[in-house]
Amino acid sequence: MRRLLLVLVPFVLVACTTGTDPAPPTASSPPKGDLAVLAEKIDQRRAELKTARFHTEGFASDGASTEVRSVVDGTVRQEPEGITGTMAMTMTTAGQTRKMDLVIAREGLYVHVDGAPMPEGKKWGLYTSGNSSEVTALLRGFGPGATVGAELDYVQPRAALIVSKTSEPVDGVAATRYDLVVDPLKMAKVIKDADIQLQHTQLAEHGVAINAVVWVDDAGTPVKAEYRFELDGKVVKQSTTRFTEWGGKFDVPLPPAAEVIPADQLPR
Repeated sequence: MRRLLLVLVPFVLVACTTGTDPAPPTASSPPKGDLAVLAEKIDQRRAELKTARFHTEGFASDGASTEVRSVVDGTVRQEPEGITGTMAMTMTTAGQTRKMDLVIAREGLYVHVDGAPMPEGKKWGLYTSGNSSEVTALLRGFGPGATVGAELDYVQPRAALIVSKTSEPVDGVAATRYDLVVDPLKMAKVIKDADIQLQHTQLAEHGVAINAVVWVDDAGTPVKAEYRFELDGKVVKQSTTRFTEWGGKFDVPLPPAAEVIPADQLPR
């Protein structure tokens, strides 16, 4: 069970050739399945609108007494070059609560943790690709994409199936709800990040079932997304994100330079 906890709970300060001629091209592509159409529509809307406000609530447990709960609010901008945005995060475990603010920028990730020891006048640590392992482990708690809205990663035609489709409004917005069942082993094969790929392989080995739900409006814009990891009929990990104000004009203000210190210079 301890090993399974390491898989589920993020830690906080987580073409070959055969020698034969290729087959001739077909005259037309086979029809797309319902999930492939849904995934394509969601991707198109996210690319068109780019920005949104979000509220995420997460939960992870070892199935016994250890659990981590998180609440995150912020804004996100999705560009071809990557994701930028802001987050205000609260994480609670073992009766202790830790609050932190994050700014996702092109040059790296700015992190402020309430109560953390910092040099005089400094409030933010700047993490880059070379020293971001601690923060990366934390962001893995969002799901396969290790970022805001990663619940939507499970809308994956190569690893999931739609088991039901119903009309269900979300916060007064008319929406269609899609319930999915996800094969963790198939999901592992489409994930690029080696650590998250291994996580899903281990989930399959332990018999953890993954169920996902996505709610979209009439245009295919996601308004809510969720995944649940279940073991022996008990939910051991869950993440739910609500999206609002798609296409809004959100700034991503960087912390004052005088208050920032490179992460590798932070007190240990």
